[in-house]
Amino acid sequence: MIFSEFPFLRYSFFFVFGVLLYPITGFLPIVWMIGVLSAIYLIYIFLVIKNKSNKSYSYRTAIPLLAYMQLILCGIIFTSLKDIKNQKNHLIHFEGQGKFYLAVALANDDPKPNSIANRVKVISIMDSLGQKLNLSGEVIIYHKSDQIIIPGDLMIISGMPQLISGPKNPSEFNYQKFMLRQQLAHSHFIGEKFLKVGNVSVQPVEDFFLGLRSRIMATMDSLIIDPHANQVAKALLLGQKKNLDKEINEAYVTAGAMHVLAVSGLHVGIIYGFFFLFIKPYRLKIWKRVIYLSIIILLIWAYALLTGMSPSVMRAATMFSLMALAQMKSRNPSIFNAIALSALILLLYDPFLIYAVGFQLSYLALTGILLIQPILVKLWVPKSKIMDYLWQISTVGIAAQFMTFPISAYYFHVFPTYFILSNLIVIPGAFLIMAFGVPFMLFSEIKLLAEPLAWVTEKLICLVNLLIFKIQDFPYSKIDQIFLKVDFMIIYWVILTLVLLICIKPQKNYLYITLFVLLVYGAFGILTVIVKPDSSLIIYSTKSGLAIDYKGLYFFDHELDVADLEYKVLPNRKANEVNESLPMVWFENDSEWLVPLPDQKEYFKISKSKYFITNTQLFVVQKFVNGQWESANEQDSLRIGETAYKLRFKE
Repeated sequence: MIFSEFPFLRYSFFFVFGVLLYPITGFLPIVWMIGVLSAIYLIYIFLVIKNKSNKSYSYRTAIPLLAYMQLILCGIIFTSLKDIKNQKNHLIHFEGQGKFYLAVALANDDPKPNSIANRVKVISIMDSLGQKLNLSGEVIIYHKSDQIIIPGDLMIISGMPQLISGPKNPSEFNYQKFMLRQQLAHSHFIGEKFLKVGNVSVQPVEDFFLGLRSRIMATMDSLIIDPHANQVAKALLLGQKKNLDKEINEAYVTAGAMHVLAVSGLHVGIIYGFFFLFIKPYRLKIWKRVIYLSIIILLIWAYALLTGMSPSVMRAATMFSLMALAQMKSRNPSIFNAIALSALILLLYDPFLIYAVGFQLSYLALTGILLIQPILVKLWVPKSKIMDYLWQISTVGIAAQFMTFPISAYYFHVFPTYFILSNLIVIPGAFLIMAFGVPFMLFSEIKLLAEPLAWVTEKLICLVNLLIFKIQDFPYSKIDQIFLKVDFMIIYWVILTLVLLICIKPQKNYLYITLFVLLVYGAFGILTVIVKPDSSLIIYSTKSGLAIDYKGLYFFDHELDVADLEYKVLPNRKANEVNESLPMVWFENDSEWLVPLPDQKEYFKISKSKYFITNTQLFVVQKFVNGQWESANEQDSLRIGETAYKLRFKE
């Protein structure tokens, strides 16, 4: 594989580099960035024209360097243009008081445990002075009304949306940042304080497919009776996995089969390949080939819209569309160019997709399959066709896991032990389910055809579910509580890349570099163990009880519920590699707990009634704000629960 043969790999790499640089350079005015880009472009054009006029190839370093600088700047500029913080009329900049706002619904109602969620687009705001402000922005609303909100509903909503708050504890999931990357900054609990005043069409194409999806899901509810099969059918065929029961979700995660429930390249590839079973495009005349492949492209994007346009689906749809366009001219396109170009197109549309887990996993898995699977296949060539088929599927799963392990473990903290076995079940199972499920969706409103297709689809899903639950019951079916750091992920991919280079083109230099990287990383690991641990006291912000850590070696937990422990406390303990710690002892009287600190002469006091720490004058206090520790004004007491605090003894 010669890197120069895949130009879009280079273009995508430098554009992505610019997108990732944006958080550092985002403070620079966009006018400046465009000015620098224009200057570089003019210099680039001048050198290219000069080369052509002289019929020579000079500036061999300058011209590529200028080109890559332009791509990096384009990445920064496109990200800046998409960022809602740079949009002057966005709701995020409104700091006044508002009475109500006019908004239009963009989605169907999404039932939650205690309310119903929906997504609306703000059109205008009526402020406290009675003035109409033409501000825009999207808001997640939560209501408890019996009225059903559908896409296009125009509503007057009382009150004002609030900015989504950031994490209150270190290493806690940053929901605020997660939503900002989806260009959403506000939420609003509206109860029943809204009034429908009409219906408008602001996204006609999306609304059509949302309505179609709702009708298909209603048909599924009436014909696919088994609750688990019903949920899997909605997830596998329509990409709707938000309402999966915890039981079924846990089973698929443990088995390593969750990728089948996220509509992805596998599903789009099955649909794309289905059309090639009966008609081979290269055998058609040019005009017939163009029409046939154009229809396939339209159907692929229709399916992508129907399933909600997840990043993995958009990747697959874009890539297969590019391949179909190339086949219109009887070309055999490079898969690596198609992958890179599809990523570039999607990131031009929305640079923040680079942070989406689905986008990352989709491209990493496909890259692993293309690069690693051919190497694994050569390790063993079975004589039996059945064994060869099973080996091919197994190597696909192994290759994908090699590439995606750091990302999946970083986000989900789980490694499925029997993923090879589960892939042997779910990949053929997904093909069979889609073979009957897709026709079922197409003919969902024709009862005579829908009923038998739904029956077969349900039985196939029940069989796959049964096998997945069996795998979940195997001993040591998963390794959980895995918490990886970013530096480990980077080193992992560096070493994996070097190993691949050794396999593809064996050279001693690659082996020496690999050993050097391992030695350096190992040395840093030893230093982190030797360095004296932090002697601070961390008090977590929780909704229930108390959680306190001291020096990463001792803890004090009191009446803490499972949710607070799992989502607010354990992430920081695991991130700091605290695997074993000792409980602190405490004494109590009528009004407070007295907690002695190990290896210290001092102790701290906690008020029982209101959870106040009362002797903060002994400490230097920091509080956790917007994802980082900030100095806090010294007070006589600290209210536990508002945010996390870090206390250090005064010297």
